[in-house]
Amino acid sequence: MKILGMMSGTSGDGIDGALVEFYDFDKFKLIWHKSFDFSVEQFKRIQYLMKACTSIDVTLGNAYVAELYSRAFFSFFDKNEEKPDYIAAHGQTIWHQPQPVIWDGIVLRDTLQILDAPLLATRTGVQVISNFRTADMAVGGQGAPLVPYADFELFGNLFEEDCVVLNIGGMANLTAIRKIHGRPEVLCAFDTGPGNVLMDAYLQNKGIAQYDKDGVVSASGKPIKTILQEIMSDSYFHKPYPKSTGREYFNSSILQKYEGKAGLEDFMATLLEVTVLSIVEAIKLLKNDMRFPIKLITAGGGAKNPVLMKRLAEEMTGLADVLTSEAFGIPVMAREAMAFAVLGKAFVERKPANVMTATGASKPVILGQLSPIL
Repeated sequence: MKILGMMSGTSGDGIDGALVEFYDFDKFKLIWHKSFDFSVEQFKRIQYLMKACTSIDVTLGNAYVAELYSRAFFSFFDKNEEKPDYIAAHGQTIWHQPQPVIWDGIVLRDTLQILDAPLLATRTGVQVISNFRTADMAVGGQGAPLVPYADFELFGNLFEEDCVVLNIGGMANLTAIRKIHGRPEVLCAFDTGPGNVLMDAYLQNKGIAQYDKDGVVSASGKPIKTILQEIMSDSYFHKPYPKSTGREYFNSSILQKYEGKAGLEDFMATLLEVTVLSIVEAIKLLKNDMRFPIKLITAGGGAKNPVLMKRLAEEMTGLADVLTSEAFGIPVMAREAMAFAVLGKAFVERKPANVMTATGASKPVILGQLSPIL
């Protein structure tokens, strides 16, 4: 069975695709990983949809994202290449609300990833599995993070040591895998806080760049301790897991508080330090339940930032051996797309794929919905 995992994250800059072949029941092979970059206009529209859209925008955006996924699909495949059996597509998160809100006496929690899956199936001629998060939320979970199931499948048996799989995308999230009597199990998984989202937003708001390529801007400055301490005092960093977050919490409103109080390079260095220290503090929370030193496997766009990775390795000295997923044949930008391919396989096999210790769900459930070829 071949499944194409497709993922567009909180960075909103493109779609990653990973074609994974599953065989002999529990074996897998990454055939390829490719990226589809959004144009400047498409990037701006996705940013708008995530930040300030109306009900009309959401409606049309549902089809718009499906059309972008369709274009990505055809850019990935050669004309003579065999199509996959399924597409496992995440869609674009517009809003994630794991914490309860009361409307007219009714307690509400939900999440929205826009993607017209029947339209995508029609355009590509491939069955689509999508909407992975809502089933977990229906049984009391936070709908995130969902990748721990895949992290366990991809990395759980690689080491004798306990390990943490860390993805640094728009947000940063980790999966902690420990060995109990030689057998791996997921201890927990949660969002540590902002990954690249604040740094990206700051440069975008200034009209400088979409992101800090190779960490050049942040490397030119020095963290401002007072601002760093103030941001790090945020209550999210001190909440017990399970927990999840997103752009609805860590966004430009944080940046506006410090407008004019710091130069560009120093503020970028401060934001990078927020990412690093929030990850480090999250990993330190695991010290009572894992055997340190551990293996720390990094992936996502942040793993391509040498300045961020250098600081993370410095802070992890004595606690973890910091590696990237590249060392195990998984490109750092492929890990999340591969994860959704694994989640797609679980759906096909009717296996529950939510990890209760990660999301806080009351029971295991099958994730996803199938849109057949029309």
